[in-house]
Amino acid sequence: MQGTLNMRDLGGLCTSDGRRIIKGRLLRSANLAQITSNDVTKLERLGVKKVVDLRGPKEALDQPDHVPAGTAIISSPIIGSNTGDEINDSTIRKLVIGAGLPESMLDVAEVTKHGPYYRMLFLVDSYGTKSHTSRLSRYRPFFHAVIDLAPDETILVHCTGGRDRTGVGIALLLRALGVCQQDIEADFVASNHALQPEREDPNSTAFLRFHAANVFLQPPTNKHYQQITRQLGASPEIIRDAVKLRVDLLRLMFESIDAQYGSFSSFLESQLGVGPQELEILKSKLLA
Repeated sequence: MQGTLNMRDLGGLCTSDGRRIIKGRLLRSANLAQITSNDVTKLERLGVKKVVDLRGPKEALDQPDHVPAGTAIISSPIIGSNTGDEINDSTIRKLVIGAGLPESMLDVAEVTKHGPYYRMLFLVDSYGTKSHTSRLSRYRPFFHAVIDLAPDETILVHCTGGRDRTGVGIALLLRALGVCQQDIEADFVASNHALQPEREDPNSTAFLRFHAANVFLQPPTNKHYQQITRQLGASPEIIRDAVKLRVDLLRLMFESIDAQYGSFSSFLESQLGVGPQELEILKSKLLA
């Protein structure tokens, strides 16, 4: 893809009963606002008929998806509203101080100029909490869009960067399908590198072309990133580490699900409307 990052096919992942996710059926990516006409043609060729957008209303309105004609866009916002992320100043202070960041990172105007750092910090900090676990019911439209897939359709799910919100939705789906935890975690943390175009070149500014790839996600060796962090009064390592995706975040999430709902299958049924019958349909649509 020329106009977006972090796009990959989940096809080929193996489940505990020896089946595999069908290639070209389930895709994930960063937002589709900047994709090119060649990208649109590629999505058409892949059979993408459904796009699940996990962004908040304002994010989706500010950067609307560019998709093939006839594609259904299913809005399933995980956080946010018509006015933005709704993360107030007291929450920002708590997050910044809690992450061990200097108070210079409380300069909201300066920080947000370079990307949605506070949103990423908010999401990463919330894994395993009751509020995060309660939000997981908002993935119901995603699961039911998969259940309703026609045999010749491909589904693509995304948020802005395709990391936290998309990563969680995909992790939930992979676990429901019976993919092993190690593979689920490997796919989750792959977003750490997939949002770093030309990551080996410390002088690269290629990431500036993409709404999804803000400076805070780049390698600490990147010269432009180092310049920004000097202005913010913190090291690039500490800023990035605070929002880096880690396998322990998913483990906290799954532990919280078990604690709050008794089991993962109980969570699927009570919160996502995926009981035994729906789960078999889900597997029939994605597995071979």
